[in-house]
Amino acid sequence: MVELANKYDVYIVEDDFLCELESDTKADPFFAFDPSGRVIYIQSFSKVFLPGLRIASVVLPKIMMKSFLRYKFSSDFNSPVLSQGALDIYLKSGMYHSHLKKIKEVYFHKIQLLKRACEQFLPNGTHYTKPDSGFYLSIYLPEHLSAKKLALLLSEQQVLVDDTNRMFLAAFNKDNLLRLCISQVPEHQIKDGIEKIAKTITELDNKKSYLFHKNSLI
Repeated sequence: MVELANKYDVYIVEDDFLCELESDTKADPFFAFDPSGRVIYIQSFSKVFLPGLRIASVVLPKIMMKSFLRYKFSSDFNSPVLSQGALDIYLKSGMYHSHLKKIKEVYFHKIQLLKRACEQFLPNGTHYTKPDSGFYLSIYLPEHLSAKKLALLLSEQQVLVDDTNRMFLAAFNKDNLLRLCISQVPEHQIKDGIEKIAKTITELDNKKSYLFHKNSLI
């Protein structure tokens, strides 16, 4: 992709917002393969430090630096300068590294719980991603089931999940893909949540099968 960006004279914006939770030291970002300055690299502090701290760092190609600084100067009239100063002190103190170590352990444990629950409860015909870190996991439903319909049924049970319609272009829409986020989910609720998801998938699948056979008979 980096080579193609160079070939067609375009830039890649890489939002590496979960890099601090990555456990694989060889999982390099696109930026690491960018000898030509085609990758604009962004890293956020919101996901792993403080959600309300809307601050990120960015590494820019030299050709964009002057324009970026001009617009950044303009936007700083409304930016939280005090928060930026506090973050600067926190980073230089070394406390941020201690925080990262703790938060990585927390999310590693939670993602393991989530994967074990998926392995135990999800019905046949479903597949799921198996991340080693972070707090997202995706479930692939059977092709004939709608993730949007499933998300609506689960919301009635106070289980909030996200279908992925808004994450794809219309031509590449995946209506059978469900996305889970456990960043705000207590550990003791993960297993119960997956049980409810699995039960609702089975009920929706059975209903679809019943309607299909009924229509076939008609």
